[in-house]
Amino acid sequence: MIFGLESFMPWLVWLFPILSGFMVPLFDRLGSKARNSFATACGFVTLLLASSMIVSYYFGELPYPQKLKWIPVVGIDLGFYLDPLSILFANLIALMGLIVLIYSLSYMAHEEGLSRYYSLMLFFIGSLIGLIMADNFLQMFLFWELVGLCSYALVSFWFKRPEAVKAGTKVFLMTKVGDVALLAGIILLYANMHTLSYRQVFEQCGTVAKPMFTTISLLFLFGALAKSAQLPLHTWLYSAMEAPTSVSCLLHGATMVKGGVYLIARTHVMFSSIPLWLNSVAWTGIATALIGATLALQTQDIKGVQAYSTMSQNGFMLLAFGAASSPSDLGWFAGIYHMFSHAFFQGLGFLAVGGIVHELGTRDMREMGGLRKVMPITFSLYMITTLSRSGIPPFSGFFSKGLIAESVVTTGNIALIVLMCFASVLTFAYSYRSIALVFAGEGPHCQENMKIHEVPVEMSASASVLGAGCFFLGFVEEALAHFFGFNYALSGESTLWLEPMMLAIVLLLGGLPTYLIYQKKTLRLDKLRGGILAPFDLVLQNGYFFDFIYEKIARGFVGASSFICGAVESKAMARFPYAVSGMVERLAHGVLGFVEIKILGALPELIAVVTVKLSHVALVYFDASLDRLTTIATDVVSLQSHKIRRMDSFALPRYVLAAALGLLLLCVLLLINFRG
Repeated sequence: MIFGLESFMPWLVWLFPILSGFMVPLFDRLGSKARNSFATACGFVTLLLASSMIVSYYFGELPYPQKLKWIPVVGIDLGFYLDPLSILFANLIALMGLIVLIYSLSYMAHEEGLSRYYSLMLFFIGSLIGLIMADNFLQMFLFWELVGLCSYALVSFWFKRPEAVKAGTKVFLMTKVGDVALLAGIILLYANMHTLSYRQVFEQCGTVAKPMFTTISLLFLFGALAKSAQLPLHTWLYSAMEAPTSVSCLLHGATMVKGGVYLIARTHVMFSSIPLWLNSVAWTGIATALIGATLALQTQDIKGVQAYSTMSQNGFMLLAFGAASSPSDLGWFAGIYHMFSHAFFQGLGFLAVGGIVHELGTRDMREMGGLRKVMPITFSLYMITTLSRSGIPPFSGFFSKGLIAESVVTTGNIALIVLMCFASVLTFAYSYRSIALVFAGEGPHCQENMKIHEVPVEMSASASVLGAGCFFLGFVEEALAHFFGFNYALSGESTLWLEPMMLAIVLLLGGLPTYLIYQKKTLRLDKLRGGILAPFDLVLQNGYFFDFIYEKIARGFVGASSFICGAVESKAMARFPYAVSGMVERLAHGVLGFVEIKILGALPELIAVVTVKLSHVALVYFDASLDRLTTIATDVVSLQSHKIRRMDSFALPRYVLAAALGLLLLCVLLLINFRG
């Protein structure tokens, strides 16, 4: 291991790219090469950290990370859930992130705002790894929102284009509808279980009332459908193609749209006992696969083909999960296997398309053609994408789709089997159609072939890694199953006949008509589109009217809000001053009447009563004071009298005699003085 940091790997693998994203602007000050090299190096280190967990986990040397106290009041800690699904998915994200960062060195070389671009890409990689490795649903939801925020910012990267800003807003709002449903499910889950820890929730699933648990499962499913661009919240994915193709590869082809699929895989152990949930997953998946395939067959936008293909292939994954009654069933592993397989061939498809758009400057396949000779490497890579996506051996899609077909057959549901075959036929048809329109024939650019050349080596080399993955991933099926602990001996009856039969159906019904229509051009669709297929063509041209319906609903709400606002402003607000003045006047009259009657009318009586009370109190106090004063005077006189009585009784006559003699002497003196 790396310097004994085994216990810190689950923390570093998501925290490192996020912190590195904050440092990109600092390296940008050193120059574009320093910035680009730093971002790419961070992607490589993230992959190194993630891959080290595989080795440690396989040999049982990966210690479980310590949890940190997060919200003690409700008993929620910050931790990480380590199992084969989270570890392998984290490695997939890190690998795709590194490949796209290398691809961007050339693809985004002449764009502005690359410091923001690389920062957001690293933020996204770290946030998505954090989502995958979260230990509880609240922590998962926090990273879920960070992923959505990064997606919005990256889709709107070319913010000077009104279409990009509009697309980013659409992505943000439509995914938020699912986020609200998911948050409601998490709240209900905590209200009933008093915990959000994965382990505790998985153990206590049976303690929740079935109606409530069914409601929670459907809310979780709706949140997952929005994130993975499944019906009915799928229309944002095509709009998100306004983002740079490198962004589309990482977010909308290989990783982010897998977030919803991951949520279904993670919660499968919780909700697989609910038949309604399983049926909803399966039927939503097959419906999305069919609608996505038909839209890919109709669009002229080469990036649109990749977008609708992603939508359709995610539907195949949901079909597999819906066909599994538990995580130990073949369908669960088939869905996981196809999720990894799709990440490689769809990521390769986006990178190949990015090279085509980079050279031609257009996304309209009607303006392409004849590129096989001038872009042979890109043509080879796109062929690998097509063959793997269509389930053609020896590429990974053949093996993963074979497992899905086997899991669906074991359910015995004939309708699902037939619809899956039809969706597979359409998959090969739209894939072959794009090859015929882009690489075959003599397109408008053929006379300018000297100006068109193969993509730079950074772009072709990074895409070639995914091409090699499409080949080798098909041969690691058993090793992958062993890592997940899946036992092939328990997967059910052998269905060796199924894959060859499906391959023949796909080639015959999907390949032959497409070859005759788009490459040989011996069949014309114009007559059919103007005839019996006119209604269906109208439906396809308008995307099954989903956006039309959503727009009408939104306009209805806006209109109702405007009407209510107008009514309030024109009537209520116009009368508001008069209403307020009337209320103030009535309030003043009421206060005045209260003051006059209740206060001023009772004031004289109140004063009289208070005066009498005060007089009575003063009189009582004066009488008491006078009595006290008399008592004090009496005591003083009595005390002095007592003192006089105690004087010497013999001394008094002498005092009187002395006074008389003195008086007599005074009289004699006065008489003598008078005569003289």
